[in-house]
Amino acid sequence: MLKYSTYRSIYDETHEVQTADASVLEYVTRLKNTSASLYGSLMSLFNGGQLLKLALILMLVISGFTVVGNVFAGSVSPITPAERVVVERGDSLWSIALEHKPSEMRTVVYIEGIKKASGLSGSSIRAGDVLTLPAY
Repeated sequence: MLKYSTYRSIYDETHEVQTADASVLEYVTRLKNTSASLYGSLMSLFNGGQLLKLALILMLVISGFTVVGNVFAGSVSPITPAERVVVERGDSLWSIALEHKPSEMRTVVYIEGIKKASGLSGSSIRAGDVLTLPAY
């Protein structure tokens, strides 16, 4: 005969099942009350016109950010080709930019303009190359 057994009768637990049913009923009641209050809050938004105002404000904010983003996405000033320079032996983009850039402009910014106007992908140039200098 077995000394210890894991068998438990399903008929001994009737009291526990009844208490579980009571807790489920309490949970369902709380859920129903919460959903009713949430539904009432949403209906007051629809009826009071608050949702329409909120949607209008949201659309204005999004369109404002879109306009500001488009304004700052473009370059500050357009690059127009001004003159062409033939690269001589010993020249670099830095030395050419120092000679021809406007006094208030940073050299690095002018070098990027030279690269863009000349169609360069890198910073290497050779003697005999023709560079297009931008005018700002």
